Amino acid sequence: MRNVADKLDQTPVAGNWYVCSLVVQARPEKLASVKAALLAMPLTEIHGEKPEEGKLVVVMESDFQRTLVEQMEQIKDIDGVIVVSLIYSHQDEQH
Repeated sequence: MRNVADKLDQTPVAGNWYVCSLVVQARPEKLASVKAALLAMPLTEIHGEKPEEGKLVVVMESDFQRTLVEQMEQIKDIDGVIVVSLIYSHQDEQH
């Protein structure tokens, strides 16, 4: 079984596709700016929200797994974000 570090060190392969779902919890008063920052990220969508709790359901896609990991790290640094939880991850790899 390959570990994640091995997978992340490889170069992109044409035809590979990755998708992940996250729950992003933010301070409710910062939710609008957090949503704007998320929607500015490539291939990132918000599919649900609980504004009173500051919770967002976010889906990200990429052709390179490392990109998703880097974007998750960037989300953690958005002003107002409290926690980012990975809920689901799927990969479609061409061999």
